[in-house]
Amino acid sequence: MFKGTRHHSAASLARLVDRVGGDLNAWTDREEMAFTCTVPAEDWAVAVEALSELCLTPTFPRDEFEREKDVIRNEILASLEDPEELSYEAYLQGLSPGPWSRPVAGTEESLDRISTEDPQQWWNQWALPSRLTIAFCGGVEPELVEGVLRDRFQDLSGRTGQDGPPPAHFSPGPLRKVYRAASQMVQVIGGFHFPAPATARGALVWQVFSMLWGETMSSRLFQSIREQRGLSYNVSSQIFDADRYWGLQHFASGSVSNTAVLVEALEDEVQRLFRNPPSVQEWEDAQAALRGSVILGSERTENRVGRLWRQYESYGELVGTDQVWKLLSIPVTPAERDGVLAVLARQEPSLCVWGHVPRRFVLTPGDS
Repeated sequence: MFKGTRHHSAASLARLVDRVGGDLNAWTDREEMAFTCTVPAEDWAVAVEALSELCLTPTFPRDEFEREKDVIRNEILASLEDPEELSYEAYLQGLSPGPWSRPVAGTEESLDRISTEDPQQWWNQWALPSRLTIAFCGGVEPELVEGVLRDRFQDLSGRTGQDGPPPAHFSPGPLRKVYRAASQMVQVIGGFHFPAPATARGALVWQVFSMLWGETMSSRLFQSIREQRGLSYNVSSQIFDADRYWGLQHFASGSVSNTAVLVEALEDEVQRLFRNPPSVQEWEDAQAALRGSVILGSERTENRVGRLWRQYESYGELVGTDQVWKLLSIPVTPAERDGVLAVLARQEPSLCVWGHVPRRFVLTPGDS
């Protein structure tokens, strides 16, 4: 879509943003495609023009098609050299087999099957007003920007999609599996998956829990697995969010010789969540850490607008940085703490061991 629009070639679109010192970017995930443009506040109209051109009038020029396929092919080949990405793809495919868990960039085989007509057909089917969310932030007059956006995007109002298959959804099932692959290390991934929280406050409580679980240097996983036992140079956690489900996932990389010890240690930490639940102090420290990260993240406009967009998509309301900070100033209550553990206790934790796993290593049925 960056290769040309009705009024801009790829080069002129780049110059439009570059000449004001701006940045035009995009990302694609399994359930979303997003375009971002960051410019000085006085040049906000440049961002509106660039984004509306990309969203409304991409031309998908044929002469750029094969060149862009080569770029994507390089991206696919690079991913095949990344053990963390390969192991996570295997984990997701094991959790939710089917179209949803296919690699975002595709495979070389799927890339070879794409024709020059496919991008336009995809855009006609999926790039619809009912699926479009626009977010902006910064030193601008909201009413003025909204008026220009309405004028720009009114061309979308009469568009309806072509018939096609319904979108795939993440539907997690049980997973305890070993994937043997050529790698110098072993990747261990585990987690819990549960229905998405219904409110912004509920989402923040889960993010606080992930901070105390594995996202900070003082977290349980980092202190136990890396600092006390020295089993992994890289151990962490994250909140995974899909359309209908969320997840609390954890990751660790270790040596082949320590595979069994690392897996046992991680599973013991999962069980310890219930034997010895996180203390009030752990919750308070994690909440303070998340509050600080929100403040630091707000210094980046792209982070701020991304949070606005995601909150609106998830909960139908705008929850800006100030509101998030206020929500995080309210201590996590005993009921909220108990609620998190109750959700986890109802789930069967998943586990994926990927890499140069010793042949003698066998996963036992989980009892955590």
